[in-house]
Parts: sequence; C-alpha cells; structure tokens
Amino acid sequence: MSKKNIVQNDCLVCGEHSMHPSSTYSGLILCEGCSFLTADICLSEDKAEQLYGRDYFHGQEYSDYIRDKAIIQRNFSRKLHILEKYMEDSHKKLLEIGCAYGFFMELIKDKYPQSTGVDISADAIDYAVNTLKVNAHKGNFLDIEMKQYDVCCMWDTIEHVSAAGEFISKISSEISPNGLLALTTGDIGSLNARIRKSKWRQIHPPTHLHYFSVPTISKLLERNGFRVLHVSHPGNLMNVQTALYIMLVIKQGRTRVFNAISRFVGKGWCVPVNLFDTMYVIARKQ
Repeated sequence: MSKKNIVQNDCLVCGEHSMHPSSTYSGLILCEGCSFLTADICLSEDKAEQLYGRDYFHGQEYSDYIRDKAIIQRNFSRKLHILEKYMEDSHKKLLEIGCAYGFFMELIKDKYPQSTGVDISADAIDYAVNTLKVNAHKGNFLDIEMKQYDVCCMWDTIEHVSAAGEFISKISSEISPNGLLALTTGDIGSLNARIRKSKWRQIHPPTHLHYFSVPTISKLLERNGFRVLHVSHPGNLMNVQTALYIMLVIKQGRTRVFNAISRFVGKGWCVPVNLFDTMYVIARKQ
C-alpha cells in the first residue's frame, strides 16, 4: 500500500504501526501490525457534549434510558458480582467513567460510599446528582484531578472516547497499587462481528469510535501496566420495547410500525440477549 493511503501514524493500541483504510470495514482504519480498528474521527469536547445530550438517551440511541433503569441496574448487578470476586478488602473507592444517569453509582453508593462518577453529559449528571443523590461530576475525565481510587469501571464507554489511549494511561497513573480496571465494550473479533462485518450492530461512528478485540484491548491494557485477569462475553437483559425501538425506529425508520406493535408490549417486559459480541474485561495494575 502506498504512503498516500496512510491516514494516521500511531496506533493507540501498539504504538508501533501506521493506520490504513480497512478493506473490510468501510469508514474504519486498520493497524497493519496488531489489527486494531478505529474510525478516522476526532471529536472535539464541545461536539461530544452535543452528541451525548438528552436526546441521545431519549430517542436517538435509546427509546427511554430512565424508563429502563430497573433493567439496566439488574445488568450492572451481574457485572458487579463478577468484579467483586477480584476485589480485595482494601478496594473501597470506585470510579465510574461514563456514569451517565448514575444508575451504577446508585447501586453501589451504600456499600462503597467513597465512590464517584464522571460524565460529559450535563443532563445525565444533573439527574444523577439531583435525583439519585450520588456523587458525580460533569466534565472530561482527562481534565479532572481525581484522588486515588481503587477500582475504575468503564461500562460501554471506551469505544466512545476519542483519546482512549490517554484515558487508560491516566487511569494507570492514578489508580492505587493492585487496583482494578473493569470495562465492557464490543468485541470485533467475535463470530457475530466477523459474519456481519460492516453491518455489525456495534459499528456506528461517531458515537462508537474504537473497535477492540480481546487481543487488542489486552495489548492496550498491558502496555499501560495492567495484567488481564478476566475475559468473558456475558449477555444482558433487554427491555422488549427498547429492542423493538432499536430494530424498527433507529435501524429502519419505521416509527408507525413500532407504535402499533408497542401498544401490545408491556413496558416492563424484558428478555435475556447474548450475541457473544460484547466482552467484559477485568485487569489489575501491576
């Protein structure tokens, strides 16, 4: 491939190779060394704040994020149950990056009262602080001075942030000795992603920018002083109305069909869903 096709020099995962347009995934660029995939987009902080405003959680990406609170917290409970198997007695303070409306923070606030969350969405933080009464801050994590924390959680967050490598580096420098980093993100190395290719459900920049596999997320963490302890591909409970909204309204623009069907679907109905294309990774700082 000629040099004119090189669009970015340093891969954020391996830091050793140049990025080239992917021949398989339209609109994404590929590291020639470690095969990391990312969108050739850099969001400004202002643009990101606009992108993740109230509409993102109420109509654009979700039908009604707050309505799904009980189901979302049940999914968080499952993740926390796994995470606590690796936590030590000294792990008292948790930090959640991308805390959104504070559902996870509310879940843990009594057991881990020193914990805090951070998110760039003003509407989400307002709800977290004033409605759920949790400790959360609005802002870019990279610009916030954090006191040392023991566990950092990034639930479906790392794929959204332009400076993902800087986030992991900052976490590595701040987290306590033997601290844990727990994250979930799509797995582009999964069977579903490999079959669907560019039509994979997780590929939708500019909200999803980075597409990790188990090897690439492991390499990024190891380069920043973490040792991977756990990798799994758990499923989630999903609100049936939310699933229909995503399939019919967001994907196909068929609002009338959704409105007609949703009248016969209870708002609290949920189903377990697992396409084995979302990975859960826990790593310890060495």
